Amino acid sequence: MLLILSAFNAQALDIPKGTFYFDNSLTKYSIVKFVFGSYSNPESYVMTMTNEGDNIWSITIPETVTGMYRYCFAETSLLDGLYNETFPNLKDRISNTLGEKRTATCELSIPVGWVFTPTSGNNWASGSWQMLGDATSYSSTLPVMFINTDDGVPITSKEDYVYAEYYIDNMGIDGIENVGSEDAPELMQIRGRGNYTWTAFDKKPYRLKLDNKMPLLGMKRNKHWALISNADDNLGFLRNTVGYELSRRLGLAWTPSQQPLEVVLNGDYIGLYMLTEIIRVDPDRVNITEQADYETDHLLITGGWLVEIDNYQEEEQIRTVEGNGKSIWSTYKSPEHLSDVQRTYLTGLINTTNAAIYVNDKTNNGWEKYVDVDELARFYLVQELLDDTESFHGSCFWHKENGDSTKIMFGPVWDFGNAFHRGTDRFIYDRPAFTQTWIGEIAKFPHFQEVVKKHWDRFELLHYNEMDDFIDHFIDQIYQAAMSDAARWHQYGNPDILSDRDTFKSYFHNKHNWLANQWGEPEKVTGDVNLDGAVTAADITLLYDILLGNVALDDELAALADVNEDGAITAADVTRVYDILLGNFEPPVTETGFIINVQCDVAPYLYSWARIDGVTVILNDDWPGTQMTETRTTPDGVTWWTQRFDVEYPAINIIINAGSSRKKTSNIEGLAPGNHYFIYDGNKSYEDVTDQYQ
Repeated sequence: MLLILSAFNAQALDIPKGTFYFDNSLTKYSIVKFVFGSYSNPESYVMTMTNEGDNIWSITIPETVTGMYRYCFAETSLLDGLYNETFPNLKDRISNTLGEKRTATCELSIPVGWVFTPTSGNNWASGSWQMLGDATSYSSTLPVMFINTDDGVPITSKEDYVYAEYYIDNMGIDGIENVGSEDAPELMQIRGRGNYTWTAFDKKPYRLKLDNKMPLLGMKRNKHWALISNADDNLGFLRNTVGYELSRRLGLAWTPSQQPLEVVLNGDYIGLYMLTEIIRVDPDRVNITEQADYETDHLLITGGWLVEIDNYQEEEQIRTVEGNGKSIWSTYKSPEHLSDVQRTYLTGLINTTNAAIYVNDKTNNGWEKYVDVDELARFYLVQELLDDTESFHGSCFWHKENGDSTKIMFGPVWDFGNAFHRGTDRFIYDRPAFTQTWIGEIAKFPHFQEVVKKHWDRFELLHYNEMDDFIDHFIDQIYQAAMSDAARWHQYGNPDILSDRDTFKSYFHNKHNWLANQWGEPEKVTGDVNLDGAVTAADITLLYDILLGNVALDDELAALADVNEDGAITAADVTRVYDILLGNFEPPVTETGFIINVQCDVAPYLYSWARIDGVTVILNDDWPGTQMTETRTTPDGVTWWTQRFDVEYPAINIIINAGSSRKKTSNIEGLAPGNHYFIYDGNKSYEDVTDQYQ
C-alpha cells in the first residue's frame, strides 16, 4: 500500500519504517487492524496485522509516514486502505457508528521491533511499548567501535591497561570516517575508569590510550579518550549531553566533545556509549602551560595547574579545611607528582582563596583576585540549570595558567550523573545532598550574583529557546541505538527513551522557569551589542572592534552586532546605535491594523511584537503574552479566538502558546496588516489557513 506523507497535523508523530508488534492476549480480538492518521487533514489509514501466533500480531510499514496524530488497534470491518477522513472522525466511526472494538488512541512514539502491550482487556485498553526479546547486536544507525583485547583478556582493573586492537566502522554515515578495519585494525590500550560507575554497573566505562593520535568521529586528534557508559542516566542519556552543550553555549574556555557510538568488545555487543574527550592539559583541551612533575623553580610553579575538587580520598591529593569546617580534597591532575615547593604553593593558593571567600563583608570582592568570576559564573550556571547538587563536590575541575596575576578558572565541566535527582525549586547550594566547596559562600557576594545575572540574560536571549531542538536532534540521532542498548541492558538504560526525553525536558524547563522567577526575564535592548543591559558608547566601541577584526565574531555576537538587521555588519550598524543613543528615529506607519484569529480547544495566549528599524516593540503583555478571551464565528460556522492590534506598522510577529515555554509555536514572522487565521493544537504545531479565508 502506498503511504502518503502528511502536510500538517496537530501532532508530529511518525509511524516508522519497520516491523512492530501487538499483544492481543488481553483484548482477544478475532483480527487486529492498525489504524492511524492525521488530526485535521482527511488522511487516515487502516492496515491488517499478521497473526504471528501466541497472541502476537505484527505490522510492517514499508516507508516512514511523518506528521501523523495518533493511532489505535481495532477489531473492525473497515477494509485496508487510505481513508479521506481525519483520524478523530475515523476512530469515532469505528466505535460509535459501527459499534466495533478498538483500543484507546495513543501518541507514544513507536519503537521498531517492540510490542505494544495493553494494560486492560476492555474495549478502551491503553498500554505501552515493551522490548520483544533480547538485542544481541548493534543497530547499525551509529558508528560501531570494535575492540579486541589480546587473547580476549577481560578488562578488570582501573589501574592496569590491557593491550588491544580496534577499528571503527562508520556504518555508512556521512561525514564520519572509518578508522582501521577488521583486516587492518589500529592498536590501543584499554582499562576501566570511573568510581561509582565502575563498581555499581555491569555496563562498564573505559579509558582508552591509542598508539597513534586519531581524530575519532570528527573530534580533534588525540591519543586519550573515554568510553562513557551512562549506565546511571535514565533520562535519555541527556544529563552529560546537555551539560556539555550548556557549557559550550555559555562560553566556558573548553568543553569536552563527545560523540555517540555502539561498542563491540571481544565479540560481545555492550551497548551505546559516548566516546568522549578526557580532561587533560593539551593545546586542544585545557590549553595551559604544562608544568613538570617535581618542579622546584618558584617562577614555574604558579601555573600549569589542573586540579579536581574531589569526593574521594586519593594518594596524590592536598587536604585542607573550608571556612565552614568542611574538608576540601584537591586532587592534582597536572602535574601528577609534586615537589615540596609545588605542594606548598598549591596548598597556599587554596587556603588564601578560601580565606578571601570567608569574609564577613560581602561587598569586599577580594576573592576575585584569585578566582575568575566570569568563568565561575558560567560554570555555576551550567550546574544550576541541571540542578546538579553534586557540583562543587566531586568531578569539579579548575585550572590556572602560569603567572602571579593569573586566576583560578573553574572548568571544564564533567559528569552530570546527579543532575535532576530532587525537586527543581531551589538553588543547588540550598540544602544540597552533597557537601559543596565554596559556592554556597560565594553566592552571598552581590557582585557574583550580578555577574551570574549578566550571563543568565545572555543565555536567555540567545540560547534557551534552542535547547529543545538540540535535545530532539540528539534523541533522533541515538534512538535506534538506544533501543538496542535497552534490550542489551534490561536492568538499566532507557527502554522508553522518548518518554525519558520528555521527563528530562520537564525537569529542565521547570528549573529554568524557577530560576527565571528568581532572576527575572531579560529585556533585549536593540543596540546593546555587549549585553550589559543598556545602549552606551561601549557598544559602539565593540562594533568598531568587530569591523576592524579585533574581536572574534561568532554567530551569537553577529546576531547582536547586526543592529539594523540587514544581514550584514557594517558602518550602518554603528550609525543605528548612534541614532538610538540620540533618539533620532521614527518608526514608519501604515493605514490599518491586524486581527489574529486562532482555532484551539482552549483559549491560547498570544505573544506579539514588531521590529521597527532594529527596535523591538512588544505589542501586548510580556511573555507568554495575553490570553485570548474574545471569539468570533466565520460564515462557515467555525469559532475562533480573536485579538485585534490597532497599530500602524508594516508587519508584526507572533507566537501562539499555551502559557508555557514548552508549549509554543515557533516564531510566526512578517504578518501583514489584515486578518490572519491559524489552527493551533495547544502544543507546538500550527497551520496557517489564512488563504482559505481571503
